[in-house]
Amino acid sequence: METLWQDVRYGIRTLVKTPAFTAVAVLTLALAIGANTAIFSVVNRVLLTRLPYKQPDRLVMVWEQNPHRKFDRNVVSPANFLDWQDQNSVFERMAAVYDGHITLTGNGEPEQVPIQAVSPGLFSLLGIDPSLGRTFTAEDGQQGHDNIVILSYGLWVRRFGGDPSVVGKTIQLNGQAMPVVGVMPRGFELFVKQGSLIGEQAELWTPIAFTANSRIRRGRYMTAVARLKPGITLVQAQAEMNTIAARLEKQYPDFNAGWGVNLVVLHDQFNGEIRPALLVLFGAVGLVLLIACANVANLLLSRASARRKEIALRGALGASRWRIARQLLTEGLLLAGSGGVLGLFLAMWGTDLLLGLSPAGLLNVNNIGIDFRVLGFTAGLSLLTGLIFSFTPAVAAARSSINESLKDGGQTASSAAGSNRQVRHLFVVAEVALALVLLIGSGLLIRSFVRLQAVNPGFHSHHLLTVKLQLPGSKYRQDGARTVFFQGLLRRIEALPGVRAASANSFLPFTGMGAATGYEIEGRPALPSSQQPVVDVRVIAPEYFQTMGIPVLRGRTFTAREFSEISHVVIINEAMARESWPNEEPIGKHVTINMKDENIPSEIVGIVGDVKDTGLDTTPRAMAYWPHPELAYPFMTLVIRTTSDPLNLVASVRREVWKIDPDQPLSQIATMDQLLSKSVAQRRFSMLLLSIFAALALVLAAVGVYGVMAYAVAQRTHEIGIRMALGAQQRDVLQLVLGEGAKLALAGVGLGLLGAAALTRVLESLLYGIGDKDVTTFLSFAALLLIVSLLACYIPVRRAMRVDPMVALRYE
Repeated sequence: METLWQDVRYGIRTLVKTPAFTAVAVLTLALAIGANTAIFSVVNRVLLTRLPYKQPDRLVMVWEQNPHRKFDRNVVSPANFLDWQDQNSVFERMAAVYDGHITLTGNGEPEQVPIQAVSPGLFSLLGIDPSLGRTFTAEDGQQGHDNIVILSYGLWVRRFGGDPSVVGKTIQLNGQAMPVVGVMPRGFELFVKQGSLIGEQAELWTPIAFTANSRIRRGRYMTAVARLKPGITLVQAQAEMNTIAARLEKQYPDFNAGWGVNLVVLHDQFNGEIRPALLVLFGAVGLVLLIACANVANLLLSRASARRKEIALRGALGASRWRIARQLLTEGLLLAGSGGVLGLFLAMWGTDLLLGLSPAGLLNVNNIGIDFRVLGFTAGLSLLTGLIFSFTPAVAAARSSINESLKDGGQTASSAAGSNRQVRHLFVVAEVALALVLLIGSGLLIRSFVRLQAVNPGFHSHHLLTVKLQLPGSKYRQDGARTVFFQGLLRRIEALPGVRAASANSFLPFTGMGAATGYEIEGRPALPSSQQPVVDVRVIAPEYFQTMGIPVLRGRTFTAREFSEISHVVIINEAMARESWPNEEPIGKHVTINMKDENIPSEIVGIVGDVKDTGLDTTPRAMAYWPHPELAYPFMTLVIRTTSDPLNLVASVRREVWKIDPDQPLSQIATMDQLLSKSVAQRRFSMLLLSIFAALALVLAAVGVYGVMAYAVAQRTHEIGIRMALGAQQRDVLQLVLGEGAKLALAGVGLGLLGAAALTRVLESLLYGIGDKDVTTFLSFAALLLIVSLLACYIPVRRAMRVDPMVALRYE
C-alpha cells in the first residue's frame, strides 16, 4: 500500500506538471464517459429496471393475432377474453382493459380526461394498492354496481388539490354523478400504446361489468393482461393458449377463423418499441469511448517517448519492469478517474438534455437519474477505460532498452520518431475506422429521415388546426342531436375571421386511433366474417375532403341531404378500389360495411386519394368514408383550415363551443404539422443523437490524426532539415508527410467501410426508403472523413514546410 501511495503521489505531481496534456486527456475521457453514462442511465431505467408491479416478470400481455392479415398484436374480443379466462389453466388471473375519454365537470373548466375501464381484479393482479380508499372488488364488476371511479394521483392533486376527503364524494363524469372510491399511488400507470384507443395515459379507472351480451362475438377493442402461475413458463402458457384458440376457431369459425393468441412479456410490451434505438445509441457511444481511448493512448505513447531517459534512469536505479509499468498504469488510472468524475457531472447535464430532446412519452418513464447502478457503471467504465488506454504505453515503456536510452545522444530525434510509431499508427487507423462506422450509421438515418419527410401524406398539412370533441351520452343520446351539434358548430367556426374551411372526422390521420371492420361486396359470394376483406371506416362532416386537401379522383362527394339524413352512400379510397375492383369501375357498386347492428348496403358514389393514415412509412389501407348521420359518433375531431398560425384560433374556437354548450371541453388540440412531426419523433430522436455522437467521433478522430502527425513532424525535424539542406523543396516535404497521413487515413477508411457494411444492418429496422448498404451514403461519408483527416494532417505539414534547415540541423 505504501508503494501504491508513492505511485499515486508521483503520478499526481507528474500530471500537474503537464497541465495542457492532462486537460486534453481528461476532457477527452470525460466527454466519452459522460456520453456513455447518460445513455446507460436511460437504458438502465427503460430496459433494465423492473416494472413497479408485484413479480413483473410473471406478467404478460395477451393479444389476438392473425398472420394472414399481418396482425401480430391485435386488440381482443370481449367474448374471446371471457372464454380464455374460463378455459385456461396457466394464469393465476386475467384482466381486460379498454380506454377512452370522459368529460369531467365541476371544480373548474370542463375537461376531457382519459379513462380506462378495467376488470375489477386488475389492480390486485398487478399487486398495486391505492394511496387512498380502495380498488375494485368482484361485486363492482356486476351490472348496477359499476358506477364508481378511481382517480390517478396526478388528477387528484391537479383537479382536487390533493384533498383526501374526495374519497366517498361524487364527481360529475359525462353529466353523471359517480362516487370516488380510491386514489392510485403516485407514478402508477398501465399505458400500452399499441392497444390504446386514445394514445394517452389514463387518469381515471372504472370497472367493467360483463353481461350476457359480452359473449356475443362482434368486434375486437380490448387489451388483456395476465399473471402466469408459479412454475409455468411463457412457452407452456403460449402452447395452452394456442390450443384454446384452435378450439374457439372450430367453435366459432365465422368470427375466429385465422385468429390465434400471442403472449408478450409486459416489460417487452412497454419498452420494446424504443429498445432497438436505445441499443444502437448505446453501441454508438461505446465506439466513441474506444476512439477516446485510442486518442489518450496515443498521447501517453508520445509522452512515454519523451520520458525515455527518465524511465531508463529509474530502471538503472533498480526499478523492475513491472514497477515501471505499474507507475504508468497508475498515471493512466488517475487520468481515467478524473475523466470519470468529470464525466459523471457531464452525464447529469447530458441526461437532462437527452430527456429534453426526447419527444413526450417516447421513453415512457417518469424519472431518469443517477442511481447506484449508474454510479457503479461509471466507476467500472472509468477503471476499464484506464486499463485499456494505459496498457500499451506501460508495456512499451517497460520493455525499452535501458542502455540505449542512457547513451549520450543515443535517443536522437530521428530515432525517437521510430519508437512506438507503428503502435500509434494502428491507433489512428482504428480511430478513423470507428469514426467512419458512426458517420455512415448517422448518414443512413439522416438520408432515411429526409426520404420520410418528403413522403406525401395524401393531404395538405399546413395551416390546419385539429380539436377533439366528445359529447356526453347523458346530454346527447339521440343521433340527430349529435349531428346538429357538430354541423351548427362548424357553421359558427367557418364564420370566424382567419378560417378558410372547417370540417370534422371521427378518427383523424396520425392520431393513432381508428375503426376497422369486414365488408361484403354485393353480387359476390358471401364470406365468413373472419375471411372478409377489412376496411378502415371514417365518419366525416361536410366539406371534409376540401378542408383536408384530399383529392376527389372520380365520382362526387356527399350532398347536403346525405349529411342531414341516413342515405346509405359511401366514398372509398383508391386503395380499396384497387383491392376489390382492380379491373372494374367501383362507382355505383354496393358494399355492406359490417359496422352496425343492422348493416344495409351502401352505394359507392366517389373515390378519393389515399391517405397515410397511421404513419408516413406505412402503406395506405382500404378506407371507407360515411357521412356523419350514417354512424353518428358522439366524438369527432374538428379540422380547421386557417389563413395564419392555426394555434391563434384556439381561444375563438373554444368560445364558439361554449356558446352552444358551456360544459363541453376541448381536448387533443394540435396542428396537423405537429401530429405529422410526432409520428416521426422516434426516428428524429435516433437520428439526432447518433449524429451528435458521430460528430463527436469525427472531431476525436481528427484530433487523433493531428496529434500523431504533429508528433511525427516534431520528431522528424532533424531529418526534414537534412532533406531541405540537400535541396528538397517544400512540395517534397508536403508529399513526404502528407503521404504518410494519407496512408493512415485511407487504411482507416477502408477498414471503416468493411466495419460499416457489417454493423449497419442493425439499423435496418430504423431506415425508410434506403438500404443499410446505401452506396451514396457510404462513399459520401468516407470522402468526408478522408478530407477531414487530410486537413488534420495539413496543419503540422505546414509547420514542417517552414522549417529553417540551419535550425533543424541543430534540433534534437
